[in-house]
Amino acid sequence: MATQKGTVRNYIGNFLAYVDNRIKLALLGAFCYNLTQGLSFTLIRLQASFLGDSRTLGLVVGLPSFALVAGSAFWGYIADRWRSRKNVVVLCSIFSAVLYVPLPWLGPFELVIVRTVQSFFLGGMIQIATMFSELDSSARGTFMGHLEAVLGLGWGIGAFSGGFLVNSDEYGLGEGPVIFSFMLTAFLGLVAVIGYMSSTEKKREFVADNENFTVYFRRLYRLFMITFILFMGYMFFLTISPVYLTEVTGSSSSMGLIMLGSGIIHAVTAPSAGKLVDKYPREMAIRLSSIFVIISMLTYSFTENVILIVIVFTIPIYMTFFIGARAIVADTVPYELRARTMGLLSSFSLLGGGVGSISVGEILLHYNEQEAFLLGAFLAFIAFLLSLKDFSHLRN
Repeated sequence: MATQKGTVRNYIGNFLAYVDNRIKLALLGAFCYNLTQGLSFTLIRLQASFLGDSRTLGLVVGLPSFALVAGSAFWGYIADRWRSRKNVVVLCSIFSAVLYVPLPWLGPFELVIVRTVQSFFLGGMIQIATMFSELDSSARGTFMGHLEAVLGLGWGIGAFSGGFLVNSDEYGLGEGPVIFSFMLTAFLGLVAVIGYMSSTEKKREFVADNENFTVYFRRLYRLFMITFILFMGYMFFLTISPVYLTEVTGSSSSMGLIMLGSGIIHAVTAPSAGKLVDKYPREMAIRLSSIFVIISMLTYSFTENVILIVIVFTIPIYMTFFIGARAIVADTVPYELRARTMGLLSSFSLLGGGVGSISVGEILLHYNEQEAFLLGAFLAFIAFLLSLKDFSHLRN
C-alpha cells in the first residue's frame, strides 16, 4: 500500500513539475470543479432513482441538458463579446456552486427545475477548455491533454466519493448523508472559483473578421452531427450507469471504486493522448472514441460479467473525443469566434445527451436495459461512419 501511495505521489509530482506555470492554478480550479461534477454525477442520479422510476431519472438527467445547450451557446457568445474566457468561467462557477445547496430537500419536480437553472450556468464552464486551446497553437493537444488529465482525475475521485459518502439505502429527502454530500459539493465548487480567479489567460486584441459565423458552422457541421449522435447513443448507458453499476456490483461503494478507476485511467492517459493528437490527424481521435462507444455498448448489451463491464467503462471515451474535437474547432475558427464555437460543440454534445437521457427513460419502461444499450451501439456506429471523411482540410 505504501508503495502504491508513493507511486501516486510521484506521478502527481512529476506531472506538476512538467506542467507550464501558466496553467497550474487553472488546473487546480478545473480539478476542484470536476470533483463537483463527479460527486453530482453519482448523487443526483441515485437521489432521482430513489424519488421515482426510470422516467423520473431520465427527466432529471435529460431536461437540464437542454439548459446546458442554451448555456454553452450563450456563454460562448458572452466570452467572445467580453474577450475574456476567464471572467465567464468565474461567474458561472459561483452560481453553479451555490445552487447545489438546496438539492437535498427537493422533490422530483423541484429537482428538475433547480438543476435546469444550475445547468444554464454550468454551460459556461466549457470556456476553460477554450482558454487551454489558445495558450499555444502548436501544442493544442498537449495543453488539452493536461486539462483532461485533471478533469478525469477530479471526476473519478468525485464519483468515487459520492459512492462512499451515501450508501444506496440512505437516499431520501433531507437525509443527513445527502445533505452533507451536497454541501461538500458546493464548497468544492467555491474552491474552484479561487483557482480560476488566480489563473492567467492569453488575450488578443480584437480584430474584425469579415467572415460570418455561419461560414464556420457549415465547415464544422459534420463534426457537430457526429457529436450529437455519438453522445445521444452513449447516454443510453450513462444516464443509468450509477444505478446499473450499483446493481451489478452489489453496492454503491463498489460502483464508486469503478468510477475512481475510470478517473485515474483518464488522468494517466490524457497527457499522452494530447501529444498524439498533435502528432497525428485530429480526426483519428473522433474515430477511435466512436469505436470505443460501440465496443462499450455492445459489451453492456451481451454480458453482465463485472470484469468486462469494468474494463469497458474505464475506457477514456470523453477525453479521447474532446481532445480531438476541440483541437479541430480551434484549428478552424479564428479567435474572435472561437469561444462561441467551442460552446456550440459542447451544446451538440449536451443536446444529444439530453435527447438520449429522456429517450432511454421512456425506452426502459417498455424494454430491458440490454436492448436499450444495443440501440445506443447502433447510434455510435452511425457516428463512426460520419467520421470516416477527413477534417484535415479545415485546419488554418
